[in-house]
Amino acid sequence: MAKALDINALFHPRSVALIGVSADFTKLSGRPFRFFREYGYAGKIYPVNPKHSEIGGLPCFANLAAIPGEVDLAVITLPASAVPRTIAECGAKGVKAAAVISSGFAEVGGEGIRLQEELVRAATEHGIAVCGPNCSGFVYVPERVTASFNVGLDGGFPHPGPVAFISQSGALSAYILAEARERGLGFRYWISTGNECVLSFTDYLHHVLEDPQVGLILGYMEDARDGEAFQAEAHRALVLDKPLIIMKVGRSEAGAKASVSHTGSLAGADDVYQAVFSQNGILRAENLDELFDLAMLAKASRRPRGKRVQVLSISGAAGILMADVGSESGLEFPELTPATKEALKKIMPPFAALTNPMDVTAQAVARPSLFRSAAEVVLADPNVDTLVYFLGIVPGAHERLASDIADIVRSTHKLVVVTWFPLPAPEVCDILTRAGVPFFSEPSRGMRALGKMSQYMATRERVLSRQPQPPTPKPAPESEVGKILDHVRIQGRTAMSEVEAKGLLKAWGLAVPRGGLARTSAEAQSLARGIGGPVAMKASSPDLLHKTEAGVVRLGVKNAQEVEKAYAEIVEKASAWNPDARLDGVLVEEMIAGDFREIIVGVRQDQRFGPVVTFGLGGIFVEALRDFAVCPAPLTVEQAREIIQKIRGYRILTAFRSRPAADVEALARVMCQVGDLALIWQDRISELEINPLFVLPEGSGVVVGDALAVLR
Repeated sequence: MAKALDINALFHPRSVALIGVSADFTKLSGRPFRFFREYGYAGKIYPVNPKHSEIGGLPCFANLAAIPGEVDLAVITLPASAVPRTIAECGAKGVKAAAVISSGFAEVGGEGIRLQEELVRAATEHGIAVCGPNCSGFVYVPERVTASFNVGLDGGFPHPGPVAFISQSGALSAYILAEARERGLGFRYWISTGNECVLSFTDYLHHVLEDPQVGLILGYMEDARDGEAFQAEAHRALVLDKPLIIMKVGRSEAGAKASVSHTGSLAGADDVYQAVFSQNGILRAENLDELFDLAMLAKASRRPRGKRVQVLSISGAAGILMADVGSESGLEFPELTPATKEALKKIMPPFAALTNPMDVTAQAVARPSLFRSAAEVVLADPNVDTLVYFLGIVPGAHERLASDIADIVRSTHKLVVVTWFPLPAPEVCDILTRAGVPFFSEPSRGMRALGKMSQYMATRERVLSRQPQPPTPKPAPESEVGKILDHVRIQGRTAMSEVEAKGLLKAWGLAVPRGGLARTSAEAQSLARGIGGPVAMKASSPDLLHKTEAGVVRLGVKNAQEVEKAYAEIVEKASAWNPDARLDGVLVEEMIAGDFREIIVGVRQDQRFGPVVTFGLGGIFVEALRDFAVCPAPLTVEQAREIIQKIRGYRILTAFRSRPAADVEALARVMCQVGDLALIWQDRISELEINPLFVLPEGSGVVVGDALAVLR
């Protein structure tokens, strides 16, 4: 039976064995020993290397078994071939945690994959929490645990602070540690995850969220390998108000899942990640500068209380730039109240415009106190959530300005942000840092970061106000849905015909057109008479999923002669397009009349995050327009509404000119239903798509126009 892992043993070891340690402290295998000694680790240190009897003034042991005392943590820098055996020896010794810095495992393929599998077996059998392999190790700052060869440690030990950093890159994360010291950003954890064969990014995230001294988490991510668990921890971070700031790389669609549906081919892997991030309030950093910018805002003593910003600027041009960038980032620049303007008239020069942004004018060079006086008045305005300064060169007044801002911050519950270009001397910046004032060297960066932080707060407010989602029901094989799925599986197929897919959706509660399947021309004519009015006729075959391309669709068929002709043409076209296609018959359905919009709603199973719902403008141009949004299931109706409003063509669904508004509420409910269907039956349904979904005028509902489904 596998033993439970104790991740605490990684970060709180009373003793450390350095296995494979070198007496040359410039080598990768010697650097962890140097850092443990140099930076004052208080526990016992046991070098392990049969080639030496002493290293750095400490006894060196031939193997783990020779160590007289207990060992809590092993730092392993041996060749990959020796690591699985060493992990087993750690188990025999009672070691509970290990950092495997060695490379040569699954990342190189071949023999490396086998070695990593052996490592996992040994770690699982003995219950050893393994960081790595192929990693740069980790640093736990409070106890000066430096299980790493990190080059960022050469410049000094990290400043203590509230930040936990988790990275799927080794080298880049080392540079981030070094840069953090320059920017005054303090760390509590620094973790390089490596191949994550035992402990994953999410495991570390769970651990640091449990630490009450952690206030925010930074991350570098290439792939969330346990998507469902990752989402749960991201949601928890949002609820705890511990901002999760991640630089996620790998935007290309090269890794997107091959798919037979438009739904599957529309959204690449990065679209899904972005949807997961947005849904869970994860702040996505586009680059390294923004990673730090967001961190500086996240660790500030105040949060933005809304999106309404007032800019006080010493430069009119800078103020306009900030308003432009801020507006693009979702911020608002409201007008001040009449009372505030009256109060400002008594302070500001007579030629100053009391606008937003507000140019304090060059008078601020002669009267630096203008900034303090104006800020105190503006912060009292109920229309202002956040105050943003732009400062430049004010000779002889930089320290006074910084001190005034520090005093203002201490006297208000609102967020105050400073952009200062060029940055003043370090001692001036230190005044702002000590007061917890986030400051930026370039105004655009500050406004973009503020926009994302404001969005984070809005997402958190929405999430906290929602009712908890009920648990996902278990699939019911005896239900109509279960019977339809079983019927397809028994026939050895994965693709469903349109008739079967619509039957599945009808059983799930969606509206489908009146009609039926005709196997002869006479049956088609009989069905058309029963429907009355024009009909739509389409080939029904699990082998003809894209019927428009195959030319097997006829719309607006009016009478018996047209039905007979259409039936013959559809059968002929189907045979010509795919002679091996199994043709079940021709579907004859009522034409949906009236003022409707064509929409695509689909869902596919993402390999990381499970069912993901896609919504966009439908019809034959869906891939050309690529106007869509995605969201992981399950969805609430509120979330579905938000997704609907995200697409560029949202206005098409609203009332304009003489067209009535579409039934957006019914559309939102269908998106939820489709997501639930794929979630409950995710072991059976791979892809499902409704295209088009006819959205009728407000209050009239929606009707499934065409559908396809692919099973696992």
